[in-house]
Amino acid sequence: MNLPSIGELDRRVRLRARSDKAKTNGPGIESEYDYLPECWAKVQSVGSAVYSGSVQAGVTVTHRVTLRFRRGITDAHEVVETFEGVETIYRVRRVSDLGNRRFSVLEVEELGESAEPGGGIYPPEPSGGGYDY
Repeated sequence: MNLPSIGELDRRVRLRARSDKAKTNGPGIESEYDYLPECWAKVQSVGSAVYSGSVQAGVTVTHRVTLRFRRGITDAHEVVETFEGVETIYRVRRVSDLGNRRFSVLEVEELGESAEPGGGIYPPEPSGGGYDY
């Protein structure tokens, strides 16, 4: 894999560490997020061979995100890309080094669009408890 050229890091993304905690007022879990500062990144979809191989291995990879080197990124992190007010969330699956710690390459799985800004992919539970089907 080659180092990114000038201008290839053209998308603004945020990394966030997700931690799940038990709800205090009933069953289920609540997710809390610790955000890292926004940074420039290159987001590209992977080819069909990489995707098929990742599915067979049980760790789905749909995109590759390249950004300036950062320490401490693990599979507990998510990448949030905001474009025209819509947040797309990616779960980090693998992290590798590129160019002797000049860049970090994250292999991620696209989870979808955020249900609400700053939130997860699931809509908030209604105030009356439970969902109407």
